[in-house]
Amino acid sequence: MKLNTKILSLVLGFISLFASSLTVANDSSISGAACVIRSGEKIVLVKEILTNKLSLPAGGVAKGESPKLAAQRETWEETGLVVSIKEELGRTEKAVFYDCVSDSDIVSFQFNNRLDGYELPIWFAPHYGIEVSSAMLIDPTVVPKQEYRFPDQLEWLGTVLPQATDQKVVFVGNLIEAAPAFHQIELSWMTQIQHLFLKLPSGIANIVEPLLLAGNWLAEPSLILILFPLLYWRFGKEFSYKVFFAVTMTSLLSLVAQQGFAFPRPHVYLPALDLAKSYGFSLPSLPIAVWSCVGVLFLNGTERLSINRWSLSLFFALLWLTAAKFYSGSAFLTDSVSGALLGILCSWHLIRLESKPEVDAKALMTSKMVWVILLIACAVMTLFWPTPIFTYWLAIILTVLGLVITFERDANIASGKALLMITVMLVLANGLIGVAAEHVSSSSIASLSVEALRYPLLICLFVFSVRKMSRVDTAA
Repeated sequence: MKLNTKILSLVLGFISLFASSLTVANDSSISGAACVIRSGEKIVLVKEILTNKLSLPAGGVAKGESPKLAAQRETWEETGLVVSIKEELGRTEKAVFYDCVSDSDIVSFQFNNRLDGYELPIWFAPHYGIEVSSAMLIDPTVVPKQEYRFPDQLEWLGTVLPQATDQKVVFVGNLIEAAPAFHQIELSWMTQIQHLFLKLPSGIANIVEPLLLAGNWLAEPSLILILFPLLYWRFGKEFSYKVFFAVTMTSLLSLVAQQGFAFPRPHVYLPALDLAKSYGFSLPSLPIAVWSCVGVLFLNGTERLSINRWSLSLFFALLWLTAAKFYSGSAFLTDSVSGALLGILCSWHLIRLESKPEVDAKALMTSKMVWVILLIACAVMTLFWPTPIFTYWLAIILTVLGLVITFERDANIASGKALLMITVMLVLANGLIGVAAEHVSSSSIASLSVEALRYPLLICLFVFSVRKMSRVDTAA
């Protein structure tokens, strides 16, 4: 009898060991974990930066980390919510979904966005501006499939929602008091100006407001596809290299300053102000800094660095962009002023460098060593602040470094007709890359790869096309 008992215990032990090994195997097969956070008929969804799609707060399971801890960590990083795991709601081959409950009341704005969701304040979340641009409470049944990263998941979310724990939400009108004192003053001005436009006759408002908001087009990165070929045609390759070097330096300095100051954009305190979608930090304003730097270099290069129609045109362009950013809730006035000062300072240093007879500034800016240093600096920045924008700049600088090695200082330049053709090619190529990005939007890695390759591919297309057409024009 004792022998039978021992044998039975031994068998049960082996069964238990086998079952535990299966559990470990199952857990090890799980590479992702997600949180379903419910309030009434709504759940918390985040807007991803890389894919530009909505998804649950979720992410990968780190080595040695349990899926539950991964779900808690990702939710904190993406939404700023500290949650407790209640139970498992479901799983796929690679991901597990948990019922998550916030350890404190969920704070939400009363403002309804275009998807009829309630915006959540998340600017303090560790990965705001890195992985996610916003978060919201929204009914999963009203989310358009094209807006969601995994469309087939929406129907399941609607059916599983009653099983998740319902929790309380505290609604607030705004969080202006959470802003620094000097930003609170500007938020008051911003609100008053937007209310003033609402009181205007509809005929006037329908003309003035779009005209004002059109200034935001000056901040579009794709504008460089038109302006850079024009700059190259008018001033040549060496001036174009100088401008690109200036844009690179100014952009990196602006981005580092933004991460250092970590002042969010105006609309995070009052979502109703957001008339032009933006995210991340805004001090100093990067587009204002770049325009100021390039504008001063242009005026200096054409010997128009004085009060004239060209300098006044630059001033009013900056004023238009500043007004558009301020009115749309994308940037404070202090962001624009600091951006202008940074841009002018960068251009001033480059002009001083060129004025020194013992320094060959043109050779310096096209030097391999300079671009290697920039590459190393950008790599360090990417390690410190793993935001997509630093990754994009890392890819751009690496591309330019490769092109600098084959740089030829000669007078050959493509004709205006050739550059017009190249501009059309760049615009079409940019559109095709956008289509490719949409097709891989279900994958964060693929989306990051496509966006990181966007401008390197466009730069290579521009440079190789210019070199080829320059030779053709010279031969002709």
